[in-house]
Amino acid sequence: MPTIPSSVPTDGFVSVKWVATIADTSAPKLATEINATTSVALECYLKENFSPDSSTEAVEDRRMCSKQVFQTPGTTTVSISELVGVYDPQDLEGLSSKAYAALAPGATGFLVVRWGVDVDTAWTAGDLVDVFPVTIANRIKVAPEQNSQLKFKATPMVTGNLVEDVALVS
Repeated sequence: MPTIPSSVPTDGFVSVKWVATIADTSAPKLATEINATTSVALECYLKENFSPDSSTEAVEDRRMCSKQVFQTPGTTTVSISELVGVYDPQDLEGLSSKAYAALAPGATGFLVVRWGVDVDTAWTAGDLVDVFPVTIANRIKVAPEQNSQLKFKATPMVTGNLVEDVALVS
């Protein structure tokens, strides 16, 4: 009988932080960068799942001696779907609007994502994270819907190399 590997749930096990500055994306500092007063934990503001993606262009490699066309990897585009969050339009400085304020158009920073640890668990040195350098291209209020909350959406543009599975340092 095959061994069935264990799995990690998704709900409540992905944390996303907006971090204004990181000096070295291969060694993000827990105390002074990830937990800085300017950092914002976004997961409880976001209405939809954090959704990164990537696509790689294929480069054709035709050879006169072959009837087959070969391919090699070309450029890769890393992207993040729009971030949809909640806010209070009458209290833009309050707790309910921290994500709205942080994700302002033109804001540059980093989306730091910790996968597979309960969101109620404090971030610690050694946690593995992904670091996405981004600029917020735009932010707009979402049309109201019945039986919902007021929402905004912000469009992050990945502006530098994604660093995956890097350990936080103290």
